[in-house]
Amino acid sequence: MNPEDPRAVRTRQRVLDATVRLLAERGVEAMTMDAVASTAGISRSTLYRHWPERLQLLIDAVEHLGVQLRDTAAEGSDPGEGLEQELQRVIGQLGSGLRSPRWGAIAGSLAVAAEHDEALAEVYREYVHNRRREVLSVLRRAQRSGELADSLDPEWAVSLLAGPIYYHRLVLHQPLDERRVTEHVSRTVSLLRSTSGTDEH
Repeated sequence: MNPEDPRAVRTRQRVLDATVRLLAERGVEAMTMDAVASTAGISRSTLYRHWPERLQLLIDAVEHLGVQLRDTAAEGSDPGEGLEQELQRVIGQLGSGLRSPRWGAIAGSLAVAAEHDEALAEVYREYVHNRRREVLSVLRRAQRSGELADSLDPEWAVSLLAGPIYYHRLVLHQPLDERRVTEHVSRTVSLLRSTSGTDEH
């Protein structure tokens, strides 16, 4: 099978879209290979030719949705952005993703399923690690430029920025208002600068 063949590309797209839809509507446990094949309108044999393992299909579907969300989010970093601007962009993308009916539901389902499945837990940890990496990069650049103190723990700062957003959406099941996310980032940046002794306000 040539993965570059247009028919193969179209089939993979249909399967990934169907998998994302199943994950969002019915959760990880309901995402069986039979259910995916039925939703995508293809045979089981065709599905298994592209994805012999359910776990890899799940990984690819999560990444597929991530690409879609990033494509509709704010543009990439501007070299002239300051610390708060960069964090508003990056954390704003997180908020946008969790406001998405699909990713908000999938993130919660993955987190629950990962408690009982080590393979899924690894997938979830990798996803979270990749999302944290960009925020860490912003914070470490600010430390190198002197905008934040070297003594600040950037890992802790990421949790301070992202944790309340996840808690509000996935634990309290409350809608995420864009204005409140923006206010949260502004206040947290002020706190980080104050902790660093570099508060500009």
